[in-house]
Amino acid sequence: MAASNPKTAVDLIQATREELRKTWYTELSMKGIERTWGHLAKYLQAEGIPYLSHEIGMLFLEQQYQYSVNSNSDYNQDQMRAIQILLDFQAHERLLIRRKSKRLEIAESFREDFLAFMDFRKQSGVNSRTLKQSYSLYLERFSHYLCDQGVLHVSDIAVPHIHGFIQTIAAAYRTATVYCTSSILRVLFRYLYEQGLHTKNLAFHVPSVKCSKKSKIPSAYSQEEIQRILSVVDRGNPKGKRDYAMLLIAVRLGLRASDICGLTFDHFKWETSSIELRQKKTEELIVLPLFSDVGEAVIDYLKYGRPAVETQEIFLRLSAPIERMTAPTLHSTVTAMGKAGIFIPEGKKHGPHALRHSLASALCCTTIHRCPLSLKYWGIRIRRRLQSI
Repeated sequence: MAASNPKTAVDLIQATREELRKTWYTELSMKGIERTWGHLAKYLQAEGIPYLSHEIGMLFLEQQYQYSVNSNSDYNQDQMRAIQILLDFQAHERLLIRRKSKRLEIAESFREDFLAFMDFRKQSGVNSRTLKQSYSLYLERFSHYLCDQGVLHVSDIAVPHIHGFIQTIAAAYRTATVYCTSSILRVLFRYLYEQGLHTKNLAFHVPSVKCSKKSKIPSAYSQEEIQRILSVVDRGNPKGKRDYAMLLIAVRLGLRASDICGLTFDHFKWETSSIELRQKKTEELIVLPLFSDVGEAVIDYLKYGRPAVETQEIFLRLSAPIERMTAPTLHSTVTAMGKAGIFIPEGKKHGPHALRHSLASALCCTTIHRCPLSLKYWGIRIRRRLQSI
């Protein structure tokens, strides 16, 4: 519901800024938004416009950022997102979609039907992790949007609600997220129609979103670049020893960040020079060779870098609270490749997954050197010593 006494653009920016800061945006995230808002305030002042509207916002984006000329660029999407945040707060006096907020639950009015849909997809073979991290999130957003629009039952969902939700998502997220959201909604509406929960198959009315992976810049890096990345790690301290071992596992074995952070002593089979684990994403059991350079890096970290605490996880934080590493932390470690003087074009990924891609391009020239007996001895000895703490 729109506010009875609309705020001027200056007051609106200030009120929205305060709301963002007390909910979910960090100072770093605010910088880009503040920059757009600053340009907007100057534009409105120069034009003598006291209030913001959707039409004025779009006109500003077109004149300031040539939005209509290149509306699909990530840069312009960031500017559009900043304006949409203001418009949402102006209309509802709250933030409709929070990118980093605490996870919501599916709104009560839709919970039973949406959960039944997720159970149906699970029986169809959809991975439980995908259901939890993708389906659940998108359906949560959709359910709360519907409630904001006064829709309280799946049978009342209409085409304008679908288009309005997709437009809201498009203003707040990047193309890949909009693509995934629309795909799940399409499956949802087919399910609702087939189950007799809606009289129309609204799947045909979900907008088609183009998201071509072929147009993306390949994420692989050359072996020379990989060596430069590894060379900038300072292995003279515990953090460097840990980071080097984790990076080497990513480079040599191609494990995902979540799997590297979840490695335990039981996963390392020193007797057979192998690493055996069940992947978190696919739940598939894999057996990988334990290369000598990987084994040496892990042993160096275990002997001289790892805190002696009673936990099965190999890679740990070095400051309190001492606990297992997380994937975002590993991502920040990998992005240190900027210090290696490697040029990274705009749009090219440079996190742990890029190292995973790099392995595939280098497999043809990889020679396997399994751990020698000395490393097997130290691996078994350190594992037993730490397990006895």
